[in-house]
Amino acid sequence: MRNIPPNASLSHPQAQLQQLRSSRQALVVALFPVVLAACAPDAWRPDDPFEAFLDQIQNKCGEMRIGSRSIGSDLLQNPDPYFLDVTSRYYHRKISGQNYAEALAGSFGTTPDSPGILCVLNLKRDKDPLTPQGLGG
Repeated sequence: MRNIPPNASLSHPQAQLQQLRSSRQALVVALFPVVLAACAPDAWRPDDPFEAFLDQIQNKCGEMRIGSRSIGSDLLQNPDPYFLDVTSRYYHRKISGQNYAEALAGSFGTTPDSPGILCVLNLKRDKDPLTPQGLGG
């Protein structure tokens, strides 16, 4: 068996633990902006018109399914982050209806023309409050 010098890092478990904690904290601090940037640009702001749109989805499409998932209970009442993010992007005209349908179809194992997706696409979206006047949307 080899002799391990008394000043080796194995002889200082507290120092190792502190170094591990520091590394974890640095990783969390470094990744936080990346995670925040991955969200829809409006996902962290209060957005009453979008909330009203989600209420419309719940009221008019809540019983329908996208793939094996119920829009109301599986995607809205037990919020699915991906569904909310893609729906927010669609509502705010960051993606087209076709892109929205294809994104949901691919993620939830259905077709872009499934009744649940078509129901959401047929709902009226208010004028986008995040789009500056004159730029369209």
